[in-house]
Amino acid sequence: MAKAIIFDIEKAQLLNKLFNIIMIQHKLIKLLIFCIVVFTHQAIFAQYTITGRITDAKNGDPLPFASVGLKGLNVGAQTNFDGVYTIKTKFLSDSIYVSTVNYKKKSKAINKTVTAQTIDFQMQAEAKSLDEVVVYSGENPAFKILRRLRENAEKNDRKRLTAFEYDSYSKMELDVDNISDKFKEKKIMKQIQGAIEKFEKIAGEDGKAVIPTFISETLSKFYFRETPNRKKEVVLKNNIKGVGVKEGSFISQLVGGNIFANYNFYDNFVPFLGKDIISPVGNNWKGTYAWYISDTTDVDGHICYGMEFDPKNDKDLVFVGKAYIDTTSYALVQIDATIGKQANINFIDKIKISQELEKTEEGAWLPAKTRFLIDIAEISKNSAGMLLKMYISNKNFVINQPRDLPFYDIPVEVAEDSKEPDPNFWLNARHESLSAQDILAAKLIDTVRNVPIVKTYVEIAEIIASGYKRFGNKFAVGPYINLFAVNSEEGLRTRFGFKTLAGFDKKWILKGWLGFGTKDLVFKYGGEMDYILSRRHWTVAGIKHSYDLERIGLTPELIGDNKIFYAFTRWGRFTGAYYRRESEIFLKTEPTKGISFNIAFTTRNFDPLFNFQFRTQPELGPKSPSLDGYDDSFITVEARYAKNETFLMDGNERISLGAKRIPVISIVYQHGMKGVLGSNFNYQRITAKIYQSFRVGSFGRSDYTVQAGYIPSELPAPLLFPHLGNQTLFYNRAAFNTMHFFEFVSDKFVSLNYNHNFEGLLFNRIPAIRQLKWRLIASANVLFGSQRQDNLDLMKEAIPVINPRRTFDKDGNPIIRPRYNFSALEPNIPYVEVGYGIDNIFKIFRLQAFHRLTYLDHKAPNGDLPQSFALKASVHFSF
Repeated sequence: MAKAIIFDIEKAQLLNKLFNIIMIQHKLIKLLIFCIVVFTHQAIFAQYTITGRITDAKNGDPLPFASVGLKGLNVGAQTNFDGVYTIKTKFLSDSIYVSTVNYKKKSKAINKTVTAQTIDFQMQAEAKSLDEVVVYSGENPAFKILRRLRENAEKNDRKRLTAFEYDSYSKMELDVDNISDKFKEKKIMKQIQGAIEKFEKIAGEDGKAVIPTFISETLSKFYFRETPNRKKEVVLKNNIKGVGVKEGSFISQLVGGNIFANYNFYDNFVPFLGKDIISPVGNNWKGTYAWYISDTTDVDGHICYGMEFDPKNDKDLVFVGKAYIDTTSYALVQIDATIGKQANINFIDKIKISQELEKTEEGAWLPAKTRFLIDIAEISKNSAGMLLKMYISNKNFVINQPRDLPFYDIPVEVAEDSKEPDPNFWLNARHESLSAQDILAAKLIDTVRNVPIVKTYVEIAEIIASGYKRFGNKFAVGPYINLFAVNSEEGLRTRFGFKTLAGFDKKWILKGWLGFGTKDLVFKYGGEMDYILSRRHWTVAGIKHSYDLERIGLTPELIGDNKIFYAFTRWGRFTGAYYRRESEIFLKTEPTKGISFNIAFTTRNFDPLFNFQFRTQPELGPKSPSLDGYDDSFITVEARYAKNETFLMDGNERISLGAKRIPVISIVYQHGMKGVLGSNFNYQRITAKIYQSFRVGSFGRSDYTVQAGYIPSELPAPLLFPHLGNQTLFYNRAAFNTMHFFEFVSDKFVSLNYNHNFEGLLFNRIPAIRQLKWRLIASANVLFGSQRQDNLDLMKEAIPVINPRRTFDKDGNPIIRPRYNFSALEPNIPYVEVGYGIDNIFKIFRLQAFHRLTYLDHKAPNGDLPQSFALKASVHFSF
């Protein structure tokens, strides 16, 4: 009985344990079921977010229009204008990839344990093959879209607006890139090694470091008027930091951006760096580019065709890239256009222009965002390159409310209180937040520019570029090109000059120079004092005086702005030399944009060192008295018309950016005043000049200069029109390059100088030399001129003048000097020369041959035979 009770108790305890085990398992099962339900719910309803930025690995430039997708899934996105993408999905794959035009496809692993992550890509460029042939059964479907774009261009193009204005924010950065390991070993780079390491870290695992040398932010207002064509940018605020940059008005005018980067792809050509690049959506879209449709997508609410374009010849001045065209209005909504180093442009690895446009209430589209990049190639393998990047954001558009014409007189105007370094101001003012690299760049520029060796390099570069050594912002010494010369009259000639800068005074400008020759032992000198009456209408009054040795037919007023050519004419055999003492008082003004006047009173004398005389009473023939020099006082009135010419102010100097495509016309009238300050002559002198540069479609660019002059008065030959010859080895665009100095003189003439640059039209299509980027050039110079018999008789033999200073040397020995033969052209036989050659040899040399076609038997003034053939060279830097 006892055993039975004990067994029942043990059985009960065992059953109880089994029950407890069952209950625990039940709870575990319930918990497991709960967890399964929870995780299943999360798996079904979870939202994963992946964001990132796609950039060029070499230069950090954002890549718009890049396709981003999850491998193995039909899930993806496209980067926006700033290269940013966002993917939201319920399902993840193992990796994410990026694909875009002209870059290698790339992928990265995805972390599946987090719901939000950032994955950036630095993309490596890849040359795109242009050898593929796409065959369509019928017409390429892209052609229909592009024809519709051109048909609707008139209503979509901003040119339909009478005026527009907007608020603008721009950011500019200049960097050193392509920093090789050998270049890092240079002394200058070792001193900024810390900066390099920081930028290598922020560039990303595949990116290359760039070292910032300049960065700026600018707030401005931009104004445009269509008829007449005017534009203006008012810089309101800016913050500028740079190595070797002297903050001031000139730099502030450059960083605004809109005055230079207002690109319009509806035009047939997009101007950039002085080049005319064929627009992919201009009228020549079919003859120059290969097009195809890549996709259709939503761009800021506009359903657009994605269109890719390639050049048919990548050596031409053409783009490659992608454009988005609205499917309803056929307007250009976005474009990303790149020029590679294959194109016939010097010193450039890449040019890239990206633009996003916004539709206005009138239907026309205006640029809302623009980004451009210039990747300047390194000169050698052991050097570094440069990278210029600019971003412009525009908003608050106001259309069809043109301002009065005087409002546009100053194209770029900087507010008095424009400098704004306060970072708190820019936090709210800028349209887009700065990237981490932008913030670091601004901090490191101060470090880089304070390195002593950097300061030295910057100073040397400034002297080479400007010709002057500056001392602060008050004085400058130079120009160095005139420091010395060696010639037959002066021996070793030295000259030292100076000028004051805006820091000295913003109204007064002082200039002066002193020269001396070791052979003639004569001091030469010059001085000038100017006063700026108005900057808005650029009105300057001044007075100047000089005493110098000049050459007949090679005076500064005849040569013009070609200071290098003028400096070289002071070397070697110095024929036709004379001393000239000159005084002048003048007034220059521009009362309205594009029209300027110059009024001056001048007195000068002519004191030749060669055998020279002219008849004072030519009616007496050989019995006429004569003079071997003269005094001349005259008034000059010059009117100049240059529509759309743009100027920038550099301190107290005004710098012209040229007048594109519009002829520049000038007319000069001079009136000689006999008896005033001993002047020997009364006369009238009229000259006119027209200059224009223009594009000849795809055949390149031409420029011409037409000049004409007339003197109805009787004057000695040096006061007539001496035609500019060229006996130097250097090419001069304004000269007759097979003509001797002062070989021909006219009292009435008309001339044409025509030059054409075929760019790469011919050499780009020759396989053996297309990589050299040579450019074929051609020119023709024609001159019609003559002299009246009265002026010819004036220069004939007369009673000689006995001038002890010119007839005998210091030891009393007679001096025999040749007499010049001042020849005239035959009225019905023009002087003609033609030229041809190659430009862009080794990117800096120009070599041009000239053939003289007429006056082959004519002798120069000194008796030399004519140059029937001449080979001229020049060195110039151009893109």
